[in-house]
Amino acid sequence: MIKNIVFFILISSLLFVGCKKDDELIVVPGNQAPPDYTISSIIKENYVNKVYISVLGRKPETNELSSGLSIINQHNLSELDRAAFLDEVFAKPTYNQRLYEIASIKLLTSFDTSAITERIAVFQFLLTDSTYAPVFAQLNIEIARLQLVKSIPADLNNGTLTTIGMHRRLINNNFYDDINMGTENFVVSSFQHFMDRYPTEDELEQSSAMVDGLSGVIFFTQGNTKDQYMDIIFNTNNYFESEVRGLYIRYLFREPTSAEMTTYAIEYKTDLDYKKLQKTILSLNEYVGIK
Repeated sequence: MIKNIVFFILISSLLFVGCKKDDELIVVPGNQAPPDYTISSIIKENYVNKVYISVLGRKPETNELSSGLSIINQHNLSELDRAAFLDEVFAKPTYNQRLYEIASIKLLTSFDTSAITERIAVFQFLLTDSTYAPVFAQLNIEIARLQLVKSIPADLNNGTLTTIGMHRRLINNNFYDDINMGTENFVVSSFQHFMDRYPTEDELEQSSAMVDGLSGVIFFTQGNTKDQYMDIIFNTNNYFESEVRGLYIRYLFREPTSAEMTTYAIEYKTDLDYKKLQKTILSLNEYVGIK
């Protein structure tokens, strides 16, 4: 009888302990800890530094870093904070100069403002020599084209020139002609620079005819001058896709997905706002360094 009582107490104790252990392991569905929305100061400081380097090609000064952190700390690096901070960086006087430098290096390689000034001076000197009278008209055209290249930063600053207009000027001048001698080389180079591909045989033939003043059709559009060729090139979906691709590679070190490419290319072609495209990519969590 005593053994039975002891056995009953032992079993009851084990059951009680087991029930208590089970109670401790019960997980209530949906009863998870709230996510941690805090973003470390290191990520924020890295973001400010990255934006300055990506956009202006330099690290921020001490006061610029402080100002940037102050802006993005208002709402813990929210989308609103990022936009306000990027607006501050884009408003820097050197923003457009850097935009021009990047495009100029890509399209004109080693030619800079001093080289352009020197070339203009040479052409102007030739205008004083009657020996060159037969080409005076062409010399004046070349001077005008180079002066438009030289004034790119100022025209970007005063709002009379867009990024597309800048690209157009950078391939429509004596230096670009020297680098890509001949009509076919001009067409091939413009396709490679602004569409990231080589033209098809038909595109090359039609484009070359158009640039040389003959009738041609590319992208279902007819033209018969070099200006009309550029009009077509800078209005193609391929051009806007190439611009999106270029920024993804520069800022995120990867190719955009098909969805990203399509979405942002359509937006850029619709509003023609290059800064908005930049801001969109520079505001991505991927660029910021958070998930």
